[in-house]
Amino acid sequence: MQSIFLDTRKNDQAVRESYGLTEDIMMEDAASAVSRAVLRRLSEDKSPCLARPAVLVLAGSGNNGADGYAIARQLQSAPIAVVACAVGEANSTLCKEQKSRAEKIGVRIIAPEELDTYLEESSIDLKVIVDCIYGSGFRGTLPAVARAVILSVNDNTDAYKIACDVPTGLDQWGRCGTVFHADETVTMGALKLALFSDKAKDECGQISVCDLGISRDNFERAGAGGTAPAAGTVFPDAYLLEESDMELPYRKKQNVNKGSFGHVVVCSGQKAGASVIAGQAALSFGAGLVTLVSERENFPDFPLPCTLLSSYVIPANTSTIAIGMGLGRRSDDSQVYTSYLMQNPKVTAVLDADVFYNEDILRLLGHRPQGLLLTPHPKEFLSLLTVCGMDTLNGVKLTKVSDVVDMRLELAAAFCRKYPGIVLLLKGANSVIAAAAPGQAAGEGRAEIFINSSGTSALAKAGSGDVLAGLAAALLAQGYDPLRAAKTASLAHAAAARRICRDKADWALTPEDLVSAVGKLQDDACRP
Repeated sequence: MQSIFLDTRKNDQAVRESYGLTEDIMMEDAASAVSRAVLRRLSEDKSPCLARPAVLVLAGSGNNGADGYAIARQLQSAPIAVVACAVGEANSTLCKEQKSRAEKIGVRIIAPEELDTYLEESSIDLKVIVDCIYGSGFRGTLPAVARAVILSVNDNTDAYKIACDVPTGLDQWGRCGTVFHADETVTMGALKLALFSDKAKDECGQISVCDLGISRDNFERAGAGGTAPAAGTVFPDAYLLEESDMELPYRKKQNVNKGSFGHVVVCSGQKAGASVIAGQAALSFGAGLVTLVSERENFPDFPLPCTLLSSYVIPANTSTIAIGMGLGRRSDDSQVYTSYLMQNPKVTAVLDADVFYNEDILRLLGHRPQGLLLTPHPKEFLSLLTVCGMDTLNGVKLTKVSDVVDMRLELAAAFCRKYPGIVLLLKGANSVIAAAAPGQAAGEGRAEIFINSSGTSALAKAGSGDVLAGLAAALLAQGYDPLRAAKTASLAHAAAARRICRDKADWALTPEDLVSAVGKLQDDACRP
C-alpha cells in the first residue's frame, strides 16, 4: 500500500524545516529524475533521425516551469538538441533563476508563437516532450496560451510525452478540461491524489515517484519526530492498493466441511441471470454454500451446485446475503430483504445495483450499518446520494453522473462520515474504497480512502459488477470484515481481468472468464 496526498506543499515545507534542504536542492533532484527518464526513453527509441534526437521542454512561469528550465540545462550536455518553450514569462524567483542558468549554458528558448514552426521543422527528430507548465498546484482553467500549446503538442506530434509532477490541466482532485496527454508522469516526493481520478487514468501514463534530496519514506513522514507523530505531521489523504494487499482465502485447516466456509444467499429478482453470476463468483472464491432466493421461480438453467428457493425463504444458517444484482425496482422485493437484515444484525451483506434506488436502504444505513458493504457504480451512487439527501456538496447540486465522477473522493468520504460502520466500494476506472476511521461518530472525523488503480477497460462489460459482488459476499461469509473484503475482492477482480487479457483480446472478456480466472489467482507468500 502506498500513501497518496492531496497537497504535498506541507511536506515540502516540513522537509525544508526538518532536514535543512533548500528549494533549489530539491528542484535539482527533481530535474535530475526527469532528465534520467528522458535519457532512458531516448536510449530505447530506435526510430531514425535526420540530425540528432531532439527534446522539447514546455516551461511555465512558476516553480514547475523552473523544473523545466533545470531539466533543459541538465540535458544540454547530452548529444541531443534541447529546446525550451517559455509558456508565460518567468514569475517565481526560482523560475527566473533557472531560466537564466539555462540561457547562460546555451539552451535555446522559443516563444509559444514559434512552437508550431518548431514542431514542423523537427517532426522527425523530436523524440520527447516534457511538460513543466503547471504542477500539482493548478487551479481553475488553463490560460489561452497554455491551452493552445497543450493542444499543439497533443495533436501534432507522436513524440513520447513525460509530465513533470502532474500533467498540466489536472487540478488537485484530478478534474480536467484540456490536459497534456502523458505517456509517463514523474511525480515529486510522493503520489498525488490528482493522478488517480477516473479522468486522469488516460492522461498520466506510467507513474513513478522521484526523491527530493531525501528518501520517499522520509518525505512522506516529514514532521514526525521520534515514534509518535509530531505537530505538523502530514498524514496521507488516501492509500494506493497494490497486489500484495490482496489476501486470498486459502484454506489453512483440513478438518472442515462446507459449513466452515460460510453460506452466501443471493437475492434474485427480475433479471435472474445477474444473481446466477454472483452465485458462481461466490462459489469460485471460497464460499462453502450458495443459495439463490426469489419470490418467483424464474431461475434459468445453469450448471452450478446452488440451492434454489422461492417465496423469499432465507435459510437459518445464512452468513451473508447479496442484494440488488438484477433485483429490479419493485419495493416489495427490497423491503423483504432489508427487513430480514434489520432482524438479523449478525448477517453481513453486499448491497449492489437496484437496491440503491429504493428508500428502504435508509433503514439499514441509519440503524445497522455494521457489516454492510456497498458496491455502486457512479450512476447508482448518484441515486443513493439522492435517496440519502446528500445530493448537494459544498453548494454544488449533483444532477449528472459526471458530477459524481468529478467529486467522487469528496462524496465517498462525506458518505462514510455520515454513516460510520459501512464500507463503500465505488466502482470506476480507478475504484475507490472508503470507510469512516475507527471510533468516529456520525458526521464527524475523517474517512479512510483506498484506491485500486489496477483495473482494466476489459471490465466495462455487463456482468462484471455481479462477479465483484459475489466475490465480496464470499469473503464476508468466510469471516473477512467488510473493509478487508472490499480490498481483496476489488484487487482479485482486477487481477483476474488482467490475467484474462494476457490470453485473449480485452474486448472479449465475459463474466464466466472472470469467475474461472479468479480460481487461478495465486500468491505463494500467503499459501498455507
